[in-house]
Amino acid sequence: MDGNFDVVIIGTGLAESIAAAALSKTGFKVAHIDENSYYGGNEASISLDELVQWVDTVASSQNPKYTSVSRSARIPSQTRQYSICLSPSIITSIGPVISSLISSGVAKYGGFRLLERVGVYKSGTIKGVPGSKEDVFKDKHISLIDKRRLMRFLKFAAGEFENEKELEGTDNMSFADLLSNVFSLKDDLHSALVFALAFCSSPTEPAVPVLHRIRGYLRSVGRYGPSPFLVGHYGGTGEIAQGFCRASAVSGGVYILGRRITSITHSSLNYSSKNALSDDDKSTCRYSLTLDDFPDTLTSHVIISSATHLPPHLSHLTKLLGDSNPSSFSVVRGIVIIDQGIIFPPTNTPPPAEDVDEASASPDSAASPKAPAPLDAGVIVFPPSSVTGGSTTTAATILVTGEGTMSTPRGKWILYITLPLSTPPLESTSAEEILRPYLNATLSLQTESTPSTSAVQLNSPPSSSDRAPSSPSEDVSPRPLFTVFYIEHPDPASSLPVPENSSAHPHTYIVPTPLIPACPLPDLPNSAATSAEDVFWETVRKLQEAGVRPQRNQASDEEHLAEEYDEIESFWPPMQADEESGGED
Repeated sequence: MDGNFDVVIIGTGLAESIAAAALSKTGFKVAHIDENSYYGGNEASISLDELVQWVDTVASSQNPKYTSVSRSARIPSQTRQYSICLSPSIITSIGPVISSLISSGVAKYGGFRLLERVGVYKSGTIKGVPGSKEDVFKDKHISLIDKRRLMRFLKFAAGEFENEKELEGTDNMSFADLLSNVFSLKDDLHSALVFALAFCSSPTEPAVPVLHRIRGYLRSVGRYGPSPFLVGHYGGTGEIAQGFCRASAVSGGVYILGRRITSITHSSLNYSSKNALSDDDKSTCRYSLTLDDFPDTLTSHVIISSATHLPPHLSHLTKLLGDSNPSSFSVVRGIVIIDQGIIFPPTNTPPPAEDVDEASASPDSAASPKAPAPLDAGVIVFPPSSVTGGSTTTAATILVTGEGTMSTPRGKWILYITLPLSTPPLESTSAEEILRPYLNATLSLQTESTPSTSAVQLNSPPSSSDRAPSSPSEDVSPRPLFTVFYIEHPDPASSLPVPENSSAHPHTYIVPTPLIPACPLPDLPNSAATSAEDVFWETVRKLQEAGVRPQRNQASDEEHLAEEYDEIESFWPPMQADEESGGED
């Protein structure tokens, strides 16, 4: 194998995978490395067998990114039929990641389905969240005056609100206060909008950034259906990352999985660190990488990786994109497999009998209404203080995925529980104990049937002190088949040193903006796509400075060199005819 590349990318997370596909399609030589045997990095979608192996490895390695890691002792059957995502998310129908999926042709490698419902948990039941004009007018629980106020807000949030009078004097106002003080919305609507429409983790989030987020959600309504959100098949985020890796490979990218990097050096280390390198020296400097049990040494002009892969002796060569100290919470995660579906109550209450037209009456109309089907793709939001024993400061979300998302066998569902932490938890409190109230409340929403004989006991069953006497945890509900609990911490990007002399060395070790673990459920894929585009343009600039041009655009006449560079004008080049027609079989 020719080990000389333009770019080496370490890690197959979503941002890195999108950048790899864009660079390969543009014509650069890309090598993509991951020490894991699967694609996706921290956003991977893996089988149940692989999840068990991942949990055991993380728990034994003392990885500071993951703490309080535990899992059930027994493992359900059909392990290869599960596709479980380590960073669960939903996707807005309009946004950077959808644009990249379509423009790159990667959309044909995967499948998606609409998110069915988003609901707020309150007093042991679920209340649907109106997200469109149709939802508002159909909801029989909202008074006419509140419908008018809500419609005024939704119209405002979906428009160009930056210079509207409603935002005057709101620079330091929270989104929750904006709803109450400016739009006079009552507490029940207020809570639904803050936590289930805006996906705020806290009621104190500032108004303007939240409004920008909501605008993206509202404008996504109607593109593919009534819901603004999509759920990716086969685990979602990780499957999308793998699709971009496939697109990179089709365009010439070289993939090396399951190999640990043993060393990374840079030829500038041969120069005196006291003297700045000349432009000629910078253009000829290259990285050299050696891999465990791999015969060839890889060389490249540019390396792209997260801060966690950066060797300390190369920190003076880094180019950190985005905020070097992003504010972020740690997040408690739970992955729970159940064999009884979660039931959302009907969206609207049926009209009174006297309002039914006689012409529409029939023997069938007198029959009992059909029981609602279990939720196959939906989100349950738990506002602060909504369950006894839960957080009083941040909201928890549970993403439910079933057979229709191609991520579980028939009759099984996955619950992804996410709770941002506003303060570090006590060392004596485990991730399982933190999430137990939300899991118990969710299990109380299951369909009524005989508990499965294959239900598995958890490693540490909850004691009576863990249960709130007045909460749904007192209900006799079947135990989940399998559980994983852990706390995920942000990447330590803020620990990167700042070079003393920014012009002394070529900053060709590019570190993308770190993804925030506790970001709103729909935002991670879009953040990754935005980060990937930033990485792409910075990489193109560095390669241009080194005199490297895309292979597919090589010109025989040196005078055309600059002209060739000018042709890189878009993140994604136009698709070829075979790509538009479906590409390879």
